[in-house]
Order: sequence, then C-alpha cells, then structure tokens
Amino acid sequence: MRLKVKKINFETGNMKDVVLNHNDAEKIGQKAGERVFIKNIDVKNISEKYWVAILRISHSDSIVAPGELGVFVDTLKDIKNLKENSEVSVLPAEAPTSYKNIQKKIRGFKLNSDEIHSIVNDAVSGKLSKIEIASFITGISINNMDNEEMTALTLSEGNSGGKFDFGPEVYDKHST
Repeated sequence: MRLKVKKINFETGNMKDVVLNHNDAEKIGQKAGERVFIKNIDVKNISEKYWVAILRISHSDSIVAPGELGVFVDTLKDIKNLKENSEVSVLPAEAPTSYKNIQKKIRGFKLNSDEIHSIVNDAVSGKLSKIEIASFITGISINNMDNEEMTALTLSEGNSGGKFDFGPEVYDKHST
C-alpha cells in the first residue's frame, strides 16, 4: 500500500513507531503493536530505503487520514531522506526471532545465550515494542532465570552499549 508521510508534531522517544488510519490498517490486516515494513520510494541508498516500524492505529481522520502514514517528529529527524508528503510503501512485517524467544521464556523454558542476546539486541535497536520487553521481564519474574541465563543477560546488556576504559588499576565495589 502506498501512503504519503504526514508529520506528527509529537516526540515519542521510540524511533520505530508510526501511525496508520484504522481503515488502512484494516486493509493490510495489521493491528496496533504489530510491525510494518516501510520502503522509502524516493531514496536510492539501500541502508536508508527500508525500515521496520511498530504500528499505532488512529481512529481519528484528523490525526492520520486514510492514505497517510503518520511519522513522529523525532523519527523524521532521525531517518534521513524521509520527508513530509513523500511517498512510502507499507506492507505487513514479521516479528523478529527474539519475539519467539520471549514467548519461550513466558512458557517457562530456559533460554540459551544466543536467544537472550537476540532479545537484548532487538530491545536496544527498537525492534521490540515496550509491551514485548515488559512481557520478557514478566516471564523472567514468573519463571526465574538460572545462573547461566543471568550471566548471558548481564553480558548481553554490558555488550549492548559503549564501555569506559579506566585503565588496569581501577576497582569498584559497587554494582551499576
């Protein structure tokens, strides 16, 4: 489905959220919280041409009318070459593999380090919705983690961001 980008003057802090009118969402068979694959038609650079977003639904034509894709102002700042009134293609997208790993933990199964690493990577990169991250935390709270899972989670979290190097003679007795 081809849609025109409409700027929504609101910051979400989550670069992966977009808004569809409920009629357009129904046409492509998607519900709120599901993912859509967006192709920026006017862009030639492959790394900026395609992206996946988490769908929000508007039931008000004044926010996002049929034929429009609502994109928040912080997303427009972040995604270069995506401009208001430009045309994009929007299709349903599959959930990442980490979503299946979250479901596995909710059902009480142990996760291996690769599965935990995929959840942390997808959470940090914005591929998981806040509800999916909360589901993972709830799964851990209900079903606990063993030492191997906790170690894998801690290492994945530590490797997901930047690190400070204070040199070889630094010791810390506190946890961060």
